Amino acid sequence: MQVEYFLCPLLLPVPPLHTCSSAHSLSLTLRASCLPLSIPQLTMNPHPHHHLSLPSGPGRRPSSAAEAVEMDPRVWRRLPQPLLDRVLACLPTPSFLRARAVCRRFYHLLFSSPFLHSHLLHSPHLPFFAFAVPSAGHLLLLDPTSQPQGPSWFLLPLPIPGPAAGFSPAAAAAGLLAFLSDASGHKTLLLANPITRLLAALPLGPTQRLSPTVGLAAGSTSIIAVVAGDDLVSPFAVKNISVDTFVADAASVPSSGFWAPSSLLPRLSSLDPRAGMAFASGRFYCMSSSPFAVLVFDVAANVWSKVQPPMRRFLRSPALVELGGGREGSGTARVGLVASVEKSRLSVPRSVRVWTLRGRGASGGGGGAWSEVARMPQDVHAQFAAAEGGRGFECAAHGDFVVLAPRGGPAAMPVPTTVLVFDSRRDEWRWAPPCPYVGHGMAAVVNGGGNGFRVLAYEPRLATPAIGLLDATTPVALHGMHG
Repeated sequence: MQVEYFLCPLLLPVPPLHTCSSAHSLSLTLRASCLPLSIPQLTMNPHPHHHLSLPSGPGRRPSSAAEAVEMDPRVWRRLPQPLLDRVLACLPTPSFLRARAVCRRFYHLLFSSPFLHSHLLHSPHLPFFAFAVPSAGHLLLLDPTSQPQGPSWFLLPLPIPGPAAGFSPAAAAAGLLAFLSDASGHKTLLLANPITRLLAALPLGPTQRLSPTVGLAAGSTSIIAVVAGDDLVSPFAVKNISVDTFVADAASVPSSGFWAPSSLLPRLSSLDPRAGMAFASGRFYCMSSSPFAVLVFDVAANVWSKVQPPMRRFLRSPALVELGGGREGSGTARVGLVASVEKSRLSVPRSVRVWTLRGRGASGGGGGAWSEVARMPQDVHAQFAAAEGGRGFECAAHGDFVVLAPRGGPAAMPVPTTVLVFDSRRDEWRWAPPCPYVGHGMAAVVNGGGNGFRVLAYEPRLATPAIGLLDATTPVALHGMHG
C-alpha cells in the first residue's frame, strides 16, 4: 500500500529561481509527476519510508523507475510554452501539485486564470471520497481507483481551523466543500476549496434553524444550495416546515446570488442532517424517516414531491446517492438508494442492496420504479455486519464507486473492515486498506469510533470558478464563527 500526501500549494516553499528549457522542464515535470518524491520539506511526510504515487488512469505512476519517460532534447528543446502548459493542464490535480516543485514558473501557474481554465477542461476526473471530522483540521481522502495496489489515502489540510471555527462539514460538489455553522439561529454556509485555500461565505440564511439538512450543486458558472428543515418555531422547539434555497448564477442579477422564497416541505417530513442530499437532473433528493420516504425537490419549480422507496418497511440506514455522472457533461447521473434490508421472515438472507430510480420518480413525478442493481455478497456482508454492529453506516457515491463506513464501535475494531468500496461498473466489493493517519485526528474514523464524521463525494480541483460568484465583500467571521 502506498501512503499518499496532497501538497497544499500555499504551504509549499517557492522553488529557487532558475531558467529551464522546455525540454528540461517537461522532463522534470514527467519525473516529478510520475515518480516518488523524497524531498522531506515538500512531502511533509511523517513516514519517510513511504512515497507519493499517482491515481490510476491518465497520469498513473509507472511501476518502476525504469519505466520513467526520458525526453529527447533534440525533439523537445524548442517546445512552445503554450504546448508545455497544455501538457501540465492534462495532469491530475495531485500530479500537478507535485510538478509545481520543478521551477518557479510552474509554481505560479496556480495563479494564472488561463491555465486554471485549461486544467478544469482537460484534467482527468478523480472520484475521491472525503472523510470529514468536525474535530479535525484535515480531510482524509480515499482514492478508490488506484491500481494495482488498490484504494489509497491522502491527507489534506482544511482551510477552516477545526472546531474553534464553529463549523461542521455538510456537503460537497464540484471541488467545493460546504461547512455549516453549528450555532442555532440564522445559519452561515461557507464554501471552500481546500486545494487553493479559497473561502467564501453565503449571506445569512433567512430562517432560524437548529440542525438542518444541506444540499449543494455547483457548476462552472452556478451554485445552488438548499437548507431544509429543523425550523426553530420557538427557543425550545423545532419542526420540519420549510426550505431555503440559495441561487447564484453568472447570468442572474445579482450574479453574487440571492435566497429564493422559501418552499414548504411535505407534511410529516422527518429529515436526518447526516444523510444529506443527492442531486441529479436539476432535483435534490433526501430521505424522510418514520416512515421512510424519498423527498424530491424540483429547484426550477420550487416544489416538493414524494417517492416511495422499495421495501420501505424493512430498510435500515437508507442513503440516497448520485451514481454515474462525473464531471459536467460526461455521463448521466442516476439517483441511487443504498440500504440494509432486514426482515425476520424474508426468503433471502439479510444484505445491503443498491437500487436506482427510473421513470417518473427520476424526473420529479410522484411515481417511478426502483431497480435493484447490486447486492452485497454474503461473505462480505457477514464481515460488514460484524463491523457495523447494528449502529448504521455512512454512505456516499462518486461516479461508479460507492463507499460504506460503519458508525461508532469499539476502538479495537480492525481498520481494514471499516471502509468498504463498491465498484458498480465491475460489480466488485473490496475493503479499503488500513489508514495510516491515526495520529492526525482521524482515529475516530478509521477505528470505527467516530461520532459525527461524514463521508462526502469530493473531487480535488485546482479551479472552482463558481466560488468567484459570491460577494467577495461578505465577511467570513459571521454568526457561528468564534475565536
